Amino acid sequence: MDRTTDKLTGLYSGADLNADMEALIAAGKELAFIAVDIDNLMTMDEQYGHEAGDAVFRLIAKHIKALFSEPCAAYRDKGDEFAILMPDSGKEEAFLKAEELRKLVCGEKLDYKSAEGKPLKQTVSMGVSSYPDDGSRPADILRRADSAMARAKKNGRNIVLLAKEEKLTPKTSHYTQAQLEKLTIISDKIGVGEATLLREALDDLLRKYDVEHVRIEKLS
Repeated sequence: MDRTTDKLTGLYSGADLNADMEALIAAGKELAFIAVDIDNLMTMDEQYGHEAGDAVFRLIAKHIKALFSEPCAAYRDKGDEFAILMPDSGKEEAFLKAEELRKLVCGEKLDYKSAEGKPLKQTVSMGVSSYPDDGSRPADILRRADSAMARAKKNGRNIVLLAKEEKLTPKTSHYTQAQLEKLTIISDKIGVGEATLLREALDDLLRKYDVEHVRIEKLS
């Protein structure tokens, strides 16, 4: 398979992520997924310069390559984010590896100082999800990891958090009996849970009205 490689980090391009995840799921492979986001990247670029930002990207990529060897795969995804796939791994194992990565990243000193002489301190926030625990499609797994990562940023950054169980409002509160019967038929026909189908429909609606861009404004 032809691969696109990110020039700055040497990691795979995020364009390959969905296809790789779909292939693993189709093969019935258990997998864990780690979403990694650089904390305060915009502030870092402003105070220390783009050269320092690039150095942080390379630093994170270096530790990812060292910690996540094959069959794991790592990607530079969505600008300031990284993504890591761990086939045949559970959420707990991925959490421990992510925590190791977090410690390595924030523990290394890079020789950059702000105009006020403040040394650069780089950290990452991460979210961990897994298949099949957190969904049956790549979109489910990615969304659950992104949600955990957003919680990590809200809770102070430089944290690894696991995806947590989603609680849905009882669907009988909002749908007609005819709609629910059709939902059950579709679910049985394609082998996808009703809750997953409802989340997919809501995700499509949010994308249609561009609500996705309001998502926690990157909390960078």
